[in-house]
Amino acid sequence: MPDTYTRTLFFSAACFNVFAGLPLLVAMRPMAEVMGLQITPTATLFIQITMGLVVIFGWAYWMIGLDPLRYRPYILLGVTLKTLVVSVIYGHWLVGNIPWPLPVLASGDIVYVLLFWRYYQRTGS
Repeated sequence: MPDTYTRTLFFSAACFNVFAGLPLLVAMRPMAEVMGLQITPTATLFIQITMGLVVIFGWAYWMIGLDPLRYRPYILLGVTLKTLVVSVIYGHWLVGNIPWPLPVLASGDIVYVLLFWRYYQRTGS
């Protein structure tokens, strides 16, 4: 049975992903307006794919919280993907392609990258 810290860390990451991904997946147009994103047919396709993956990774984090030894490889995958998400989003923000709401949301991923990495190193075998 995982300890309280492990469950809290990965269950909260799971909830963060679901709450970040589900709104754009099920109510894309209103959420895109709030976030200042332009919607085209191609953007719709990629937003749906991306948010689907965000929600699926929420499930992966939930599974880590239940059994961190069995799902340990997903921790590094989470670190890698969250770092990629933050890099891409902040890059687009810095060059002026997107307004501030999406980078603010991605700031949560920065926190989880650091916490996941610390957990991974601390629990390494």
